[in-house]
Amino acid sequence: MRVSTNVQSMVAQRYVQMHTQEQANEDSKLSSGERIVRASDDPAGLAISEKMKSMIRSNSQAERNSNDSISLLQVAEGSLNTMQVISTRLRELSIQSASDTVSDMDRLVIDKEFQQMKNEIQRITASTSFNGNNIIKDKNSVYDLQIGVNSDKNLDSIHYDMGKIMDSSNNFGIAAINLRSKESSQNSLSILDNMIGEISGSRAKLGAMSNRLNSVVQNLQNTRENLSGANSKIRDADIALETANKAKVQIAQSASLAMLKMSNDQPSAILKLVGG
Repeated sequence: MRVSTNVQSMVAQRYVQMHTQEQANEDSKLSSGERIVRASDDPAGLAISEKMKSMIRSNSQAERNSNDSISLLQVAEGSLNTMQVISTRLRELSIQSASDTVSDMDRLVIDKEFQQMKNEIQRITASTSFNGNNIIKDKNSVYDLQIGVNSDKNLDSIHYDMGKIMDSSNNFGIAAINLRSKESSQNSLSILDNMIGEISGSRAKLGAMSNRLNSVVQNLQNTRENLSGANSKIRDADIALETANKAKVQIAQSASLAMLKMSNDQPSAILKLVGG
């Protein structure tokens, strides 16, 4: 029996310290809800999880970008819808003015409305914008819509070029036409038909692109859900498991504390030998 060095006490102290640290780790996991609180808990898992978290957040932003892109297309399509209503009225006025049932004086009155409606189409074309950017006028109405999480322009972005969707130059070719005579009214019909067809085709293309973006949003949502589920399996704590581990550690800590007390009391037995 030795007094100077109590090896059993040192062993018990080591286990008490170890179990105390384990209990602190379990408390951290239970309070945070995460299995990986610090890098030392699972270095490889942390690296994978952080990359997934980055992709999840990027995915969420790509989803917002796609929804904003849908809003842009809806603004453009809404203006085209108004222009189509106006173009229908322009054709109606042309039909009215092309008949000999109206006089030249009547045609002058009809042409006043025609010119005003024609100017409104030009104004809508020049003024329709989204977030400060013109989206109807073909000049400078070119955008790359980032709808993916990577840098591949073919896979992660959609090119929006209004110049390829619609030719609004010279106010759709109607800038010079008028209804002041029967002949000019009759000649304007084919020009107006071309404009109506141009606007209708442009609306169809914007609608098709909008449907595509809706599919993009759905796919991004599915991807985000699956990535979040995979990350949860790596990063989140299993509360039932961690609670069981905490109970086990508490029992082990209590046992090591009891052993520490016993080992610290053991040298007092030497007093009996000395006293004897």
